[in-house]
Formats: sequence, structure tokens, C-alpha cells
Amino acid sequence: MPRVAFFFGISIYIYIDDHVPPHCHGIYGDYAGSFHLEKGELMAGQMPPKQSKKIKEFILANKAELLEKWNEINN
Repeated sequence: MPRVAFFFGISIYIYIDDHVPPHCHGIYGDYAGSFHLEKGELMAGQMPPKQSKKIKEFILANKAELLEKWNEINN
């Protein structure tokens, strides 16, 4: 499970051989959630609103690179 980013105490992972749709996993303290790589929206799990917003902003600002990494790891 490669960590692809770390910011403001938030780790972002893309897991190998993960299910579709393309998504990443955000971990912040005791919180964990799956975030859609196209929309940046929380799909499953829990994340405080402030950190969820930061993750969404990160995903939307880096969408092309994250989707490329997803395809590299999961195809």
C-alpha cells in the first residue's frame, strides 16, 4: 500500500489491486476514509470535516497524477 502523499497529519494511500471506482484512502489519527479520485468525495468511512475538505482539495488539484498512479498500481 504505497503512501502517495502526507500533509497536515493526513496520509494518502492507494492500495494495490483495489476495487473500482478509482479511489484513495485517507488516514488522519483514528479516522480513515475512502475518497473518489474523480470527485474528491468521501465514499466510505469517517473523516472530520476540516480534513475531509483538505483531502478533497488535494485530490482535485492532483487528479491526473493520482489517476495515473491508480492505473499504474491496479492494472
